[in-house]
Amino acid sequence: MQPGRLIAFTLALIAPALAVEKKKPSKSEHAAAESHIKEELGVNQFTTPSIETLLAALRELRPVSFDAVTRELPTQNATDRARLAMSTGAVIADGFLAVIAEKQSRIEPIGRVLLRQARGLGVGEHVTRHSRSILEKAAGKDWEGVRTELIGTQRDVEQGMLALKDEEIAHLVSLGGWWRGLEIAAGIVAEHYSAERAALLIQPTVLDYFADRISTLNPSFKKTKLWAVLDANLREVRRMAIKEDHSAPTKDEIAKLHTLAKSTNDALATTEE
Repeated sequence: MQPGRLIAFTLALIAPALAVEKKKPSKSEHAAAESHIKEELGVNQFTTPSIETLLAALRELRPVSFDAVTRELPTQNATDRARLAMSTGAVIADGFLAVIAEKQSRIEPIGRVLLRQARGLGVGEHVTRHSRSILEKAAGKDWEGVRTELIGTQRDVEQGMLALKDEEIAHLVSLGGWWRGLEIAAGIVAEHYSAERAALLIQPTVLDYFADRISTLNPSFKKTKLWAVLDANLREVRRMAIKEDHSAPTKDEIAKLHTLAKSTNDALATTEE
């Protein structure tokens, strides 16, 4: 798996009380400072993979039957940050689906929802410019440009989370995008099954990464029904997808993967009692 695209994180250097003008830090100094912070927060080239990278299989599955795998977008923000982060990732995945299917009418609603969710996470200013650019590029049918802006949306949400020292939320955005992406991809493959298409869904490194992330989440979140669903369904997905003989999932297993992913996303959308 190619490492996900990670953010460019700018550190402001504040002059001391003597107000002596400092030399502007070089790009290499910025990169070193960024690398140090990411390492400290557990965010590196092997973590928070880009949702675009996770959904690379969708590009190989074109043309897609959009109506068969689309869904209603969230009409309001989740009340807790973990759900909201995962929901944000899922909506970014919906954006990539719209790009691949070239559904211009779907872009504006997705842009509005992403901006609302980013504001809920406290990083709206990081996403505003992407939301505006997404609409402009979709109006011009610049699908590669829309894809780039969606990548930038995740990157800048991650940047905002790092600024708040909230790396767990950055991981959950990626996890939410993966679950929604699995639901989409499995639905597409189930409709027109072949072993070659099914093999595109197998991502052992990604599964191991998310299994590790699930196990280290906040203890309070691990007491929720949503966490129990995430943990159980991820284990089952891994069991079916990674086989000793390295064979692709069967048609029945692809249908089961789709069901597991959908049930996870349904649990994400349900308010916990």
